[in-house]
Amino acid sequence: MVSQDAVSLIRSALMDRVLAQRPVLCNLGCGTKHHPEWINIDFLGDGKAVFSWDLRQGLPLPNACCDTVYSSHAIEHFDRTGARRFLTECRRVLKPGGILRLVTPDLEGIARSYLQCLEAAQRGEQGAAARYEWILVELLDQLVRHESGGEMLKLWCRPELPAEDFIAQRVGTEYWRARQHCKGRSISEAAPTDAQAVGRFRLGGEVHQWMYDRYSLCRLLAESGFSSSRVCQATDSSIKDFANYGLDTEPDGSVYKPDSFFVEAIVA
Repeated sequence: MVSQDAVSLIRSALMDRVLAQRPVLCNLGCGTKHHPEWINIDFLGDGKAVFSWDLRQGLPLPNACCDTVYSSHAIEHFDRTGARRFLTECRRVLKPGGILRLVTPDLEGIARSYLQCLEAAQRGEQGAAARYEWILVELLDQLVRHESGGEMLKLWCRPELPAEDFIAQRVGTEYWRARQHCKGRSISEAAPTDAQAVGRFRLGGEVHQWMYDRYSLCRLLAESGFSSSRVCQATDSSIKDFANYGLDTEPDGSVYKPDSFFVEAIVA
């Protein structure tokens, strides 16, 4: 689908909501978590439930048109300059008083867990070495991998995982869904050697270009013109009826991505 077609579809979805006097809710980088009440945008979409757009190219929306913008596990895929541009675009398309909700891997939480696992492994606690192996992969792999899936995929393909309960607790139901497709799968251990292929992959969007904690992300939001930033829980939001959309939770009420933290900010 060419970009102009995507723009037309997104603008049409926007106009439908404006004419129906419905709140304009925009879900950026939605992946598989989307809802029909939202304008759902991701790198690849079907043009119906999810519209295709490369968020690195700005947002194909007019100024001050959105009541709410939500983005989960997307900002870490931008480099630092790109993240500032992305937040500037989010602020541009939000109405005064509009809400931005961001979800991203919790660097502070991962770092604290890493230190706990390291200390437990050094003490020789039962199962600690396996937990340490996972938390090291969780911390580093998506920052440094040179091919899709990286060390995380290799780990998940093992026939048995001693720290499986720990991994599932940190990753959530997404782990179990991936595990049923990965378990026992044969995968090459050879490292990629084609520098151009590695470069294309590194710029392709899968890797994490940066990571955030509650201090750094709230500071970045303030620098990008947002006010009243606050860290909240998966089920806590200033967005009306947010829990009913099931974006941060599963049908059973569990957190979709428990290794995350959640921030909301207001456009002044």
